[in-house]
Amino acid sequence: MATNKDILHDISDAKPVRIFLPLKGVKERYRVQGIYQKSVPPVFSLIFRAGTLPVESIDTKDTCIINADMGGPSVSLEANITEIVDGQHLVMRAVKSISHEQMREFFRVDAVTSVIGRAFPSRAQKDGDKGWTMKGETIDISGNGILATFPEKPPENQQIRLEIALPSTEPEVVTAMASPVRIARTDDNRYDVAYQFDDINTEDRDKIIGYCLEIQRKLLRLKVNVKDL
Repeated sequence: MATNKDILHDISDAKPVRIFLPLKGVKERYRVQGIYQKSVPPVFSLIFRAGTLPVESIDTKDTCIINADMGGPSVSLEANITEIVDGQHLVMRAVKSISHEQMREFFRVDAVTSVIGRAFPSRAQKDGDKGWTMKGETIDISGNGILATFPEKPPENQQIRLEIALPSTEPEVVTAMASPVRIARTDDNRYDVAYQFDDINTEDRDKIIGYCLEIQRKLLRLKVNVKDL
């Protein structure tokens, strides 16, 4: 298994990376792109354009998630901020690496929100024919797919377009092309369907990951409060 030092060594100097920053008193994580700067592992730095970091609002007591696109499976790290320099330079210390499989589970949360599935347009489709549409609710969601429940059985072995409403502070809809992995009929005559994303743009995937981090952070605080009680 690759160590934190190995992974930091593999990330090239001056490589653009995405970071999800925890903010004080805010559920959502702040997503911003920075430039990776090598140091002595497990220490590294991220450099940002002036004015892009909400310095006063950053919660340095919580960990950050850093994601680097390596031209294949992305690399993800959990890290602490040890110092903020000149408002645009974060000195970081890696806490642990997150593998592709771990990331898929790490960014998966139980979440109920509306989802709409639409038929993928085909050449055989007649003009004006919008095809079928089905409305349902998510059961859980991740950056790689969703588990959702629908009142009717969706097509098997067929790619569809998903429109997922993320109930954040500023509600928005993300879209993805997806294929069914598993379909199961429930006792109440509904259908639970696991979809994997086949095609989703980076911005929408980041929004989903940010939403998942928001939910996880809320659950962590709830656990801490219950433990204190």
